[in-house]
Amino acid sequence: MPMPLPIRCPQMRETLSIPAAKRTAEQTAAVFSYWRTTVPEWKKANEQIADLWKDYPEGASQLVFAARDEPRETHVLMRGDFLKPAKLVTAGTPAYLNPLPPEAPLNRLTFGKWMVDRKAPTTARALMNRFWQAYFGIGIVSTSEDLGTQAEPPSHPELLDWLAVEFMDRGWDMKAMHRLILTSAAYRQSSNVTPELYEKDPYNRLIARGPRFRVDAEEVRDIALEASGLLQDKIGGPSVFPPAPAFLFMPPASYAPKSWVESTGPERYRRALYTFRYRSMPYPMLDTFDAPNGDSTCVRRARSDTPLQALTTLNEPIFMETARALALKTLQEGGTSDDGRITYAFRRCVARKPSQREMLEMTALLDKERQRYGEGKLNPWELLADDPAHRPALPEGVSPADAAAWTLLSRVMLNLDETITKE
Repeated sequence: MPMPLPIRCPQMRETLSIPAAKRTAEQTAAVFSYWRTTVPEWKKANEQIADLWKDYPEGASQLVFAARDEPRETHVLMRGDFLKPAKLVTAGTPAYLNPLPPEAPLNRLTFGKWMVDRKAPTTARALMNRFWQAYFGIGIVSTSEDLGTQAEPPSHPELLDWLAVEFMDRGWDMKAMHRLILTSAAYRQSSNVTPELYEKDPYNRLIARGPRFRVDAEEVRDIALEASGLLQDKIGGPSVFPPAPAFLFMPPASYAPKSWVESTGPERYRRALYTFRYRSMPYPMLDTFDAPNGDSTCVRRARSDTPLQALTTLNEPIFMETARALALKTLQEGGTSDDGRITYAFRRCVARKPSQREMLEMTALLDKERQRYGEGKLNPWELLADDPAHRPALPEGVSPADAAAWTLLSRVMLNLDETITKE
C-alpha cells in the first residue's frame, strides 16, 4: 500500500482523533477523500475526479425564512406613519372563510395547510379558473386576479365548483387537470364561428365553440424561431440580450445609460422566456404584444390588436432572421418543386397543408418576386443580409434572386394571423 503524506489539515486531524467506529458516514467519506489526495500514485485519478466535479452544478446561497422565537407586534399605522402605531393586529383569516385548525400555531405552515384544506372554498377554484383561462383565453370568472364580491359572477358556477372538487379529489394533481381539460369535448370542438353566434356571444362565454385567440408575446417570438429551425431549446442559464435599438438604453429614453451587449451565436435564439428585461425599460417586441411590466405579478394579460404588432413581426431583426432561415431550410429540405417547398414551409408555420386557393396565392407571389429580383429591379442581398458586404452562404444551386423570393414568401407565412393564433 502506498505511504500517504503527513496530515497538514487541522480539521482532518480533528476528525481522525475520533475512533473509526464512532465516525459518521460523512466523516468517513471526508477522511477517504482527503487521503486519496495525499497519495502521489493517485494523481491521475484525482485529476479525473476533479474534472468530473467541474460538470457538477455549483450551489448558490439563498435567503431562507426563519421565524422569530418571539413574534413582533404589528399595529395599524395612523395615516401610514410608523411613528404612530394604533390598534394591535394579530394573525388570522377572514371569519367568513373556513376556520384555522384548532390550537394550531399561527405561522406560515398553518396558513399553508389552511389554504389547501378540503374546506377551503377559494384556492382550488382560483387555480382551476386560471387553468381554464390559459386554454380558453378567458376564465370562468373573467377577472382571474379578483374572485371577490366585486368580480363578475362566473359564467358557469357549477363547472367551476366541479373542477375545484375534482382537483382536490385527484390529490391536487395539476397534470391530471391539464389532461382533463385538453381532452374535454368543450376544448376539442371547432373554433369556427357563424356571424349569428359571434353576434350573440363574441367572447365565447357560452363555450359553444373552441378557443381562438392570439398567443402571448413570448410565444409569438418562439413560434417564429421554431418554424424557422433557429430555436435553441436549452433550459436554464443566464438571460439573453436579443437585438434592440441602442437609443432605448440612453437618456432621455432611459433614466441613465444601461448596458445591453447583444447576444450572438445560438444564445441569440433562445426562448423569449430568457430575454433580459429592465423594469424601467421593457423589451420592445414583448411590450408591443402586451407583455406586462416585470415590477409586479400579473395573472391576466390584456390582448390588443395594433399596426405596431404587424410592423414588429415584419421588420424586427429577429423576425427577419427567422424569415431568412425558414427560406434556406425550405430550399434545403422542402424538396425540389415549388409546390412541395410551399407545402413544407406552410406546414412549419400553421401545422396544416395549404388549400388550393392559398397555394395559388403563394405561388403567384413567389413567381412575381422571383421575376423582380431576377430582372435586377431589386438587390437581393439587401434582403438576405443585414450587411450586403458580408453575404451569407447560399445552398448549392440556389441563386440570390431565388433565395430572396423565398425569404419574402417565408416572411408572409410567418406573419399570417393563423401562425400566431391558438385555435
